[in-house]
Amino acid sequence: MARQGIMISLFVIVLIVSSSSAAEILADEPTYNVLDFGAVGDGNTNDTQAFVNAWSVICLNSTVPSTLYIPTSKTFLLDRIVFQGPCNNVIHVKVDGNLKRTNEIWKENFNSWLLFIQISGLRIYGSGELDGQGTNWWSCKEQNQCSEDAPDSLQMLSCTDAQIWGLRSINSTMMHISVAKSERVDIAGITIVTPDNSPNTDGIHVQESRHVSIRDSIIGTGDDCVSLSEGAEDISISNVTCGPGHGISIGSLGKNGSRATASNIYVSNCTLTQTTNGVRIKTWQGASGFARNISFVNITMNDVRYPIIIDQYYCPHSVCDAQASAVEVSDVKYIGVTGSSSAEVAVALNCSQSVPCSGIVMDTVNLWPANEGEELRSHCIGANGSARNQVTPAVPCLTQ
Repeated sequence: MARQGIMISLFVIVLIVSSSSAAEILADEPTYNVLDFGAVGDGNTNDTQAFVNAWSVICLNSTVPSTLYIPTSKTFLLDRIVFQGPCNNVIHVKVDGNLKRTNEIWKENFNSWLLFIQISGLRIYGSGELDGQGTNWWSCKEQNQCSEDAPDSLQMLSCTDAQIWGLRSINSTMMHISVAKSERVDIAGITIVTPDNSPNTDGIHVQESRHVSIRDSIIGTGDDCVSLSEGAEDISISNVTCGPGHGISIGSLGKNGSRATASNIYVSNCTLTQTTNGVRIKTWQGASGFARNISFVNITMNDVRYPIIIDQYYCPHSVCDAQASAVEVSDVKYIGVTGSSSAEVAVALNCSQSVPCSGIVMDTVNLWPANEGEELRSHCIGANGSARNQVTPAVPCLTQ
């Protein structure tokens, strides 16, 4: 436990130092202002081509680290843009102005609005705002008139040594920030604001990626504040304030009988307020793989409906066939988890009979009812492990 915490802390320190170093050298870097490439920034003119032209020049022609600058006091209306790499040198994208997605439902099956792909050393930062203008898309999905797969606002795909910090993201059509097939990514100081009834609007999503830090952020959304999916490895989540939303989730893993893995995940010093779930691990029936070496440390719950959940029978559909195989869940620690639950079942360990959860540890877990006069209980099937120090409500399947 201590070894894992030290390893992740050193990783975060390295990222913070590199972030500071990047900020210090910005003054000496060549700067490419999107206004110089024809962008207007009045919120009504489509500035997509100007951004494409600016990126092409800075990516291909820069022989030293350079900055793409999006100036303050401007709002740039943009269609989908692919910021394609690899580039000839390190690129910093300073977003001080606001970016607004064109308010339309795209018929093409785009996975993202702003896509950064195959770039090393990318840094996206600033005081600007990303507005996904998702209201019409949410309505369309709820009425089953368009695809469930709307575009994420900002996606980082196949990137290494990357940072996203300081931005504000609102009203994404789907996920706000997604990271896939990337390594060594630091996300910090992010603010995400979306209504609690907006569908599939995860705050930050990570899959098929390693060595990712998510920290010091405020996330309120209609789905998971942070979600980690298949292939998430060596992930640190710290000092995140979540609510509204569905909590911090690992999964769902193993959809359609696939093999999925998630490991070495450390969640610490997070606060969840009036969320549907607190900290959750969810896996599909009929799948294979593993979710292991996961720690939830110093987590505060304020009026959370279901604070602690492991669900190896995850199925959001009305009818699901029972299947024996499952993603193996093991070595999960809950240390210093405290706060209030608005539902009677505060701890639910719903594990597979054929592939039980093992190595579950609860240490100093203290949950109490949000509503005066009610009592809390736990629900436990197919889970093995231990309870240490105070654990309230008691979890009978864990040995003292």
